[in-house]
Amino acid sequence: MTGNEKKGYFFVFLTGVFFAFEVIGFKEIFRKYNMEPEIAALFGVGFSFLVVTPYFLISKSRRIKVVTTIKRDGYILTLGTVSNAIGIVLYYYALKQTDLGPAAILIKTTVLYNVLLGVFFLGEKLHSTEVFGILIAILGIYMISTLEGQINVLSAFCILLSAFLFAIQSYMIKRFIPEILGLEYAYLRLLLLSLFFFIYSLSVGSFHFPDLFIIVTLGLFSLLGYFLGRAFYFEAHNYLPISKLNATLLIEPIFLMFVGILFMKEPFDEKKLAGAALILTGLYLIVFHKRKEKL
Repeated sequence: MTGNEKKGYFFVFLTGVFFAFEVIGFKEIFRKYNMEPEIAALFGVGFSFLVVTPYFLISKSRRIKVVTTIKRDGYILTLGTVSNAIGIVLYYYALKQTDLGPAAILIKTTVLYNVLLGVFFLGEKLHSTEVFGILIAILGIYMISTLEGQINVLSAFCILLSAFLFAIQSYMIKRFIPEILGLEYAYLRLLLLSLFFFIYSLSVGSFHFPDLFIIVTLGLFSLLGYFLGRAFYFEAHNYLPISKLNATLLIEPIFLMFVGILFMKEPFDEKKLAGAALILTGLYLIVFHKRKEKL
């Protein structure tokens, strides 16, 4: 494993940690309050954008990087963010009516989508062992996603579609952006997401102001996931092929599954254990298997 790969995997590990906290926070909000997904997303990303804006405006070098990102990557940023925004609405809709564990694991089908996009459109190649690992991981995801009473067909479909929309962004970044500025890209993404959710909530007639406590809570969790988590994820694109970007993130839903069991009183059964074991096995084969050099 090269130094760049180690750096990329480290960024992806940090991404998984921050993503996990964001999902837990939003799930708690949905569990305690009857809040529309687009309103939760709007005030979460909007609060985050306002908090981090001074950081980018005070420094001249950071302002230059923001302008550079707009001029050089603005088109791809916009397309990817719109794709993400639709995926977020679908995912939060499903998360409201699905247990945390199954939802968090099923969204990781982005791994499969990324592999297919990388192989078919970016010329990436996979070792046979890595392919086997992906199949095992997907089998584990399937086992957990079909748990009766914890996820329904409509929610599963929404999450699968959401995962595909998330994967498209990675494909466009790898295809059209040689070297991404992670922090600046994540910052501008917050702005575009805020605009998207504001317009969407007005169009469907759901816009309203939640309590200040809810807004601050959503904002803090969004800072972790939407800003810091995404910034590290975007940086990882500079070091890893998209077929491996989400592979390491397969550890995240295992953590979320146990959070749901221990703190949210979600069911615990042998099928969950078997699915988790398959995912971890597939993760090992995908990420840590060392390729043999061809003479």
